[in-house]
Amino acid sequence: MIEIGIASDNFRHDDRSVRYVFDWCRKQNNPVVEINTINGEDFFEGLGFSPAVSLQADGLALRAELDEFGLRVSQLDCHFALHRWQSIPYMINGIKLAQAIGCPYIATTDGAEVPKGMTLQQVFERAVYHLGEALAVARTHQVGINIEPHGPLTTNLELMVKLMKHFDATGLVGVNFDTGNALVSGNNPVEMTQALLPWIRHFHVKDVAPELKAQIGKETGIAASEVHVGQGLNADNIRQIVQLLKAKGWSGVMCLESKGESNTLKSLEWFRGVVA
Repeated sequence: MIEIGIASDNFRHDDRSVRYVFDWCRKQNNPVVEINTINGEDFFEGLGFSPAVSLQADGLALRAELDEFGLRVSQLDCHFALHRWQSIPYMINGIKLAQAIGCPYIATTDGAEVPKGMTLQQVFERAVYHLGEALAVARTHQVGINIEPHGPLTTNLELMVKLMKHFDATGLVGVNFDTGNALVSGNNPVEMTQALLPWIRHFHVKDVAPELKAQIGKETGIAASEVHVGQGLNADNIRQIVQLLKAKGWSGVMCLESKGESNTLKSLEWFRGVVA
């Protein structure tokens, strides 16, 4: 069964708190949320202007707050470029918090560019090593690590398949498929979904503004879409992906990503019609 999730990061553009997001989800009768995270403290979050949660937060208190709103978390976003050493504690702290709140997955990805002085193959090897370090904690906590297509490594289909096969035996490394990043990076989102489907555990459903058409194939992703889901270049691809998932009997959360509260509401209304 396909469930719809709401990304808390959508509300970052409106300077909303995570508690505002929780209340919004309850009012929209949408009980699944994906939470953006920071490893450390953020004064915007502390002042109530950021819908992110610190990975040093009290997990039991967060779980009680989620229960108050009748919500569950599908995934914690723990994005920090996989080739950098900081990705290791980011993932480990994310795994611990996820387990405390009953969340099955964290998500991570590579950086926007291949670092100066490194090759793409070296980025791959560094990602393998860093993921391996975090997997020791993932095993004991039974929390999966989902890799999102977003950078030059993860939007390269051949390397993504290679990465998934490398960790196949663990049963803990999968894909958080982002429809928008797939299109912007020059991939066919439907074909890429089909190729990665054995490993896809979670989705980011993101449209792409028509104004970005000239950038397709020149970038590897976008942080947020200026248009609501169903309004842009990716609408038909998203419909086809949902049809594919239904035909294959895929079950999981497809989380909506769009910039701002207004776009998020329009995305939810449109996507509910697609999934129905």
